[in-house]
Amino acid sequence: MIASLFLFWSIFGLLFAGAFISLQEFPKTNILYTNFLVYSSLVYVAWNISNWIWRRIPFSKEKVVTEGRAVFVTGCDTGFGHELAKKLDAFGFTVYAGCLFPTGNGAKALKEFSDGIRIVRVDVTSDVDVSESRKFVEADLKRSGLDLWAIVNNAGILASTEIEMGSMETFKSQIEVNTLGVIRVTKAYLPLLRKIKGRVVNVASLAGRFSIPGMVGYCVSKCGVISFSEGLRREMKKWDIDVITIEPHLFNTNLVNNEANHRILNKAWEETPDDIKEAYGDKYFSGYQVFLNKVLGSARPRIQHVVETMFTAVTDQFVGPSYQVLGDVESLRVWMWSFWPTRALDFLSYYAAIIQTGQPAAKLKSIYDKKKRL
Repeated sequence: MIASLFLFWSIFGLLFAGAFISLQEFPKTNILYTNFLVYSSLVYVAWNISNWIWRRIPFSKEKVVTEGRAVFVTGCDTGFGHELAKKLDAFGFTVYAGCLFPTGNGAKALKEFSDGIRIVRVDVTSDVDVSESRKFVEADLKRSGLDLWAIVNNAGILASTEIEMGSMETFKSQIEVNTLGVIRVTKAYLPLLRKIKGRVVNVASLAGRFSIPGMVGYCVSKCGVISFSEGLRREMKKWDIDVITIEPHLFNTNLVNNEANHRILNKAWEETPDDIKEAYGDKYFSGYQVFLNKVLGSARPRIQHVVETMFTAVTDQFVGPSYQVLGDVESLRVWMWSFWPTRALDFLSYYAAIIQTGQPAAKLKSIYDKKKRL
């Protein structure tokens, strides 16, 4: 902590000195207002630079103690959770791997990897399931003389449809797993974290900060995770329990399975009311399927980048409140999204989608009728 503050004040001092010298050249009008803007900007810049440097220097990577400590991870059947469970076990933690299918291939693979990984059946959408998992973990902690250091809320689903397609079930199912599942598990396990002043790590998404056409249900659910995490972190400060969000770009896990997503999309289209289907048209729907293929096809292959970041959030002594996991191109895009006018972003999002889908049938008809009248 002392070293990180020293780094911040060193950077701020250098920036302050440069700004102070530069300001001597300015006319002395509105000097109070100018100073406030300049120095508040310097604090912001110095803070971000020091954070960037701090995360890349070796002595900032001091790790937490693993002896006598356990971690509970949800969504361990496949993907990020599966790999994280193995990595945390190899590092020395006792791992409670929450699986929806405790006799499935994913759970079996974890058992084969290590006897130290303890499989826990948990459906995060079920109050009963979560309560039973908590009882099992609590009893096992006492029997083994362990403390719960962290919970990692990783379980999640994705259903890609446009808002008017399908029923409310598309939204409900994603919010139930991605948002309420996180809240449900966290509320159940928080009392176990108090003794050791542990951590909550919630897997959100960049989609929770920037809404994407065709994935709005998912974006809403992940936005809820970010909002919940920020509020929880502030409430848990009195207990010295930290809360960290992991916010990846799209990565190639079962979440973006092309076949499963198209099956969900086709089902949603079948459930769409006839008048809405007529307004959009089959040609538009076919175009949207092409658009979905391109979005899912852009998923980054190296899921270990996300797993490493999750591992950092659990094991580093000093951690940030949130970690975004994305490549250089995505970093530039996120920077642009942060500064561009909303209307410009609306147009870009619209254009990126419409070149694949084409205009809806009802709009094309309206344009044709208007030209006819002229």
